[in-house]
Amino acid sequence: MEGYDLAFLRESLGERLFYSEELGSTNEEALRKGREGALAGSVFLAQRQIAGRGRRGATWFCAEDAGLAFTLLLRPSFERALWPRLSLVAGLAVSQSIESTGLFPEIKWPNDVLISGRKVCGILVEAEGDFVAVGIGLNVGKAILPDELRDRASSLAEEAGQGATREEHLLMITERMASLQNRIVGDFSSVLVEVRTRCGLAGKEIEFLEGQNKRSGICEGIGEGGDLLVREEGRLKRYLTADEIRVMT
Repeated sequence: MEGYDLAFLRESLGERLFYSEELGSTNEEALRKGREGALAGSVFLAQRQIAGRGRRGATWFCAEDAGLAFTLLLRPSFERALWPRLSLVAGLAVSQSIESTGLFPEIKWPNDVLISGRKVCGILVEAEGDFVAVGIGLNVGKAILPDELRDRASSLAEEAGQGATREEHLLMITERMASLQNRIVGDFSSVLVEVRTRCGLAGKEIEFLEGQNKRSGICEGIGEGGDLLVREEGRLKRYLTADEIRVMT
């Protein structure tokens, strides 16, 4: 894969596209521009992201010329308490884009997208003031992965061969996000139906962190508010946040 076709992207995004050859993190750039008044729908894209971040400060590997690393800036009109739903909406938007290639991805609550049990996309949602940065790292083309990731990560090219380009995925994801976020308030139940059909944790024994506490139990899916449902020692518990979720073998 080569550099981005910026002319193609600007036909759809126009001045909403902020492109850099190299950035530490597209989320950091979006947060900075958000403070300066960047418009909702702005897209921050980098050819090389050298300090991509995941949840809890983890790093995110996104290969140059093979990975799609971008951040979408949103200024939600709905109440802040509902902003965490954007993680699930982003996962659904990415999944729908991937499905255009004939693949069947799973959403690993709250912020990963998997194919055949291996991660192809990570999502990081960060809020500040009246805006939200939705960072997405999607492995599109074939790349040499670090040794520690080869068993846990994959790419669309590895799973499906030739498919949509990085540019096409970017536009599909941003278009789906624009549509789906409008359903967060009045029609979130229909969003949940679509997310639940793709939930990769339902019915499985999982282990995860709640803050600094390690928990485990049987995942019973996703609740009405987008929370994770886990049955622990016979009691059903709900988690709005959880980290380092692992399916037990």
